[in-house]
Amino acid sequence: MGAPVVQRFFGLSVVQKVLSPARGDRAIHKFIRYSMVSGVAIVISQAAILICTALLHTSGILANTVGAVTATPASYELNRKWAWGKHGKSHMWKEVAPFWALTLLGFLGSTGTVELADNLCRSHHVIGLTRSLAIMGASLVAYGVVWVAKFLVFHFLVFGSGHPGSEAQPGTAAAVAGDATAAMEADPRATANGSNGSVVAAPGAGVPPAVPAVAAGPRGPAAAVVPSKPLPAFDGTGNAL
Repeated sequence: MGAPVVQRFFGLSVVQKVLSPARGDRAIHKFIRYSMVSGVAIVISQAAILICTALLHTSGILANTVGAVTATPASYELNRKWAWGKHGKSHMWKEVAPFWALTLLGFLGSTGTVELADNLCRSHHVIGLTRSLAIMGASLVAYGVVWVAKFLVFHFLVFGSGHPGSEAQPGTAAAVAGDATAAMEADPRATANGSNGSVVAAPGAGVPPAVPAVAAGPRGPAAAVVPSKPLPAFDGTGNAL
């Protein structure tokens, strides 16, 4: 039941217009998607902090910890699968570990700012919703400081184009297409065989220019054009056609 509801939601024209700037594979499109994912994570973490401080009356550090723990899994999945389009099983040391390390860095920074805000609220006898808003703001500022740095690390080291598996491996369709493209660039008259990706020489391809031969004439030697023998054409595996 949940999947059809989500599909209908993302099928709304208003949602499509909002998401239209995020479509594409350039760095700016990934940054827009990363920003949207950060917005989702902020809503989750701030809601958790608000509930912990205003309703459960917990300390600022505990509320901030709950907010980080509840928002991080959603942030990881959305960034990996939607913002950077990665699929399949996550790599523990190249994806999961760096992501959580950066999250821990932001959490440690936010813990300091949250504790500072909570101490100020206690010293000035600030309670209730005002205290909750102060703690929420302190947490948000700390995560905002490392926000841009996290995008750069995610883009170039964790989920970016240099990540293992993003390049075409030998024997794949992408690799075959790359070989065919390189061959056609070397000889513009060559064409690619769509069935197996091999390169087939077009008529006239591989034929060297005509070699002039000297023939005797009434007034002395005269140049005559003698075409050379055409060279055989080969496919992508080296077999003669």
